Amino acid sequence: MFKKILVPIDVEYPKTSKAVYDNAADIAKLSGAQIRVISVMPGFSMPIVASYVTEEIKKEAYEDFKKTLRKFIDDNCGENVSFKVLTGRHFQVILKDAQKWGADLIVVYHNHRRKINEAFSGTCAQRIIKNADCSVLRLRNVLS
Repeated sequence: MFKKILVPIDVEYPKTSKAVYDNAADIAKLSGAQIRVISVMPGFSMPIVASYVTEEIKKEAYEDFKKTLRKFIDDNCGENVSFKVLTGRHFQVILKDAQKWGADLIVVYHNHRRKINEAFSGTCAQRIIKNADCSVLRLRNVLS
């Protein structure tokens, strides 16, 4: 059974993120697995953007993003759930964190009925599935 489950979410879509987390939590209960929820903050790496964004603005954006993720965790997740904010290309930092943490399952989602969360639909989920060193569960249409 699984021991470490990584759950990437998008804090911009709390209802979908909660549904994804709930599915992962159900799986975790079967074997007492740990859950780590991660969210990838949009980066400022494009040169045109980076030239207008100060380090102070970046730090403030990171802290606000982390606070939003913390609130999601407090409102929706169990007590023993760790969380982390990542920055960079979504699929790359998700795969890197999964490997570093030793995840044996990544739970991703894709809703083909609605255009939500481009970060975790289509390309990102496909790249995670294709390149992960562990099992990947791809959830579809978690909201009715």
